[in-house]
Amino acid sequence: MSTALRPAAKSAVEHGTLCWTAGRVRFELFSPDPSVIERARVVFGPWLNGVSGTHPLKARFVVEGEALQAGGRWRVVMDGSDAGTVDTLDLALAAVEYRSIVELLDPESGVVALHAALLSRHGRGVLLVGPKEAGKSTLACALWRAGWRFHSDDSAMLEEGGRARGVPRRVSLRPTSRELIGEGLWNRIASLPATTRTAAGGMLFHPYEVSRDDNQESAEVAAVIFLARLSSTTPAGELEGLDPARALLALWPYCHGRDAGIGPAIQSLQPLADRVPMFDLGRGVLATMVERIEEVVGT
Repeated sequence: MSTALRPAAKSAVEHGTLCWTAGRVRFELFSPDPSVIERARVVFGPWLNGVSGTHPLKARFVVEGEALQAGGRWRVVMDGSDAGTVDTLDLALAAVEYRSIVELLDPESGVVALHAALLSRHGRGVLLVGPKEAGKSTLACALWRAGWRFHSDDSAMLEEGGRARGVPRRVSLRPTSRELIGEGLWNRIASLPATTRTAAGGMLFHPYEVSRDDNQESAEVAAVIFLARLSSTTPAGELEGLDPARALLALWPYCHGRDAGIGPAIQSLQPLADRVPMFDLGRGVLATMVERIEEVVGT
């Protein structure tokens, strides 16, 4: 399978500046070093097309190298404020990714997003929601290995018409995922153009570089799956449906706009709760959990 990046719009790179859009806003990255812009084109490749000057600028970053006695380091500045200094260019661009997502998910950006993993198959998507250590990443990797498309491991943006797309950031794989996805796939991901090794021994990567069989960037949400929901008594490996009112309240803690208050958050999530069935899934054998999801999503 080809791992070449989609061609970026020529207008996206101009005079040392790279522009990309997400939701309704635009981000810019400037560097006097051409190598920074070239590497950033790879890291931000999926979001370079369709850049428009009509999108309001949300944040501007500057990445520049510093010559130190111990070797080169990289400085990241956001909107004139020093955001930090790191040892490698890839870590600097990962910091830009992270900060841009923080800015994007600010309630003032008008983006409705959930702290959830998003996967899809044949255009039908599933959102995996749950607290830390609930097993979202593990189940997401199991679905991916079973043939699902991996859109996002951490946050998903909701769109009109019951659709969702991943946030503009690479997916993160922990070292513990190595056994789940297999040595061959792990090594292949490590060799992809946009992959960055993390300090913890994991990787940041673009799933679309692994397979281009499905070019859809968004998916129709066919189900929301709760893992380890408080007060859930669902048996291991089994699915139990939630009534819309209970599901809506259960979703609220995972809404990125929750700081604006429960009222606005509930209002923004209501269309999803009205349209999409939601379930508790008891943690059990991974293969069984995957089967249950495939049954309810109809893939």
